[in-house]
Amino acid sequence: MKFKLNDEVKWSSSSNGVTKVKIGFIVEVIPPGVNVKKFELGRLLDAPGLPRKEESYIVCVGSRPGSRAKPKYYWPRVNNLRRLQQKTCALKT
Repeated sequence: MKFKLNDEVKWSSSSNGVTKVKIGFIVEVIPPGVNVKKFELGRLLDAPGLPRKEESYIVCVGSRPGSRAKPKYYWPRVNNLRRLQQKTCALKT
């Protein structure tokens, strides 16, 4: 599944036997075969940066870039990402 900038996504991750669901926004699209560390946001990741064969994405969780709070950036596996539905308001007339 392909995503684009500003898509809201979710995925789950596990650490020390605890599974957490994370929700965030796509803030960078990484082309196939490109080292993520070549991107400014990629240098903030605690990841080895080895190129992936498929298009991948940096996801911002928490506050968005530009706010006063510090956001957290992740480079999740694409097969774990799920796009969240756009919320719309249906008005009755």
